[in-house]
Amino acid sequence: MRAFRRAAAVVLTAAAVIMVPVGQAAAAEPVPTFDFSDCPAIPAGADPAQWRCEVLMSSGTVQLGTLPAQPSGAMRLTFAEGRLDGKFAQVFGALRADPARVPGGLLGIPGSDEHNPLLRADIRIEYAGFADFLSVGDQMGEQHLKLRVISPLLPGTCTIGSDQDPIKFRPIRTSGPDVVSPNPTVLRFSIKDEQFAVPKARGCHAFDRLVNKRFGLPAASGTNRITFTTLVGLRSYSQI
Repeated sequence: MRAFRRAAAVVLTAAAVIMVPVGQAAAAEPVPTFDFSDCPAIPAGADPAQWRCEVLMSSGTVQLGTLPAQPSGAMRLTFAEGRLDGKFAQVFGALRADPARVPGGLLGIPGSDEHNPLLRADIRIEYAGFADFLSVGDQMGEQHLKLRVISPLLPGTCTIGSDQDPIKFRPIRTSGPDVVSPNPTVLRFSIKDEQFAVPKARGCHAFDRLVNKRFGLPAASGTNRITFTTLVGLRSYSQI
């Protein structure tokens, strides 16, 4: 809990979304279905009526190093927030993301991964040990991420960034929040970060150098970009 507890002045991501003026829901827009199975246990002694689970479903693009912008893969982030001992608190749940194929595979040569499946490469966004959903204006906290590099040639330990040396994602809201549905409450906003640095790949064994060359790593702040459009679903712990 230490990394996720904040004083009462803290405004959490979804709480901030709800407290600012929002647009009207589009009448014909379908309401998405949210999966609340990753909602974490709330602290012992916490009142379930004062806690809610928040599920953020995001999709967008990722651009890092010499890799052009490409789809990020759908991502679902789950956490809980509420009051504990009179203060706001948070508990991280889970981050799950779909892998996204890297065009040109490990060599970056168009079509090479189609002719030789061993050269295929996917990337998958993963949690790297820290998340703080403190929101100040359009600054929407900080999450530490890493990218799993998946290929038949690579060991399962190959990642860009790590828990010890993560990609520090500090998103800025660029649009919204908009109401998709007032009941159940579903909101939508867009975010981006263009200031994060990307460390070298690790755990790829003999292929570390190849992966770093393929993605142009390490990549300094200002040369990378992540954008997401996010839908937020809320559920009270008194309903879970």
